[in-house]
Amino acid sequence: MEKQLRKKKIITVVLLILLIAVYLVIFFFSAENAEDSTAASSKVTSFLVNLYYKIFGGTVISADVPLVVTEAEGGIRKLAHLIEYMTVGLLSFGIAAMWIQSTGKSFFIIVIQLIISAGLDEIHQYFVPGRASSVKDVMLDTAGGIMGILLILVIRKIAGQWKRIQGP
Repeated sequence: MEKQLRKKKIITVVLLILLIAVYLVIFFFSAENAEDSTAASSKVTSFLVNLYYKIFGGTVISADVPLVVTEAEGGIRKLAHLIEYMTVGLLSFGIAAMWIQSTGKSFFIIVIQLIISAGLDEIHQYFVPGRASSVKDVMLDTAGGIMGILLILVIRKIAGQWKRIQGP
């Protein structure tokens, strides 16, 4: 029993360290002024557009790449929000699920955490030169976090069914 508790504590610490790291990444991205944030987004989007054409083929004229990048950039930025907070939801729910027996209670607590942290992130962005805050981003971040929670629940369900199939 003591060995299980020790393992649970170690996993909690690892997940907590990862969660803090993700929150720090979110904070530093949010702290970038508009010019730096746009430049970073353009660079990432350009890389992804070029990667897409390398993988899936097709013809793109190099002169058209900036136009494609400009068109795709907004979606890529929103996808980044979703992925960041999906990771937050995944890690947070992973911690909560180990210590709180009720899945519903864990879910509720983590959704509240997601709303508060996404809201604080948007308030932070409001004070960064050239940046703005958005209620839509809070909702998107929260949705991403809920996706992370649902991912864990699906994995747990599949793992439980797999154990039943395998037997004792």
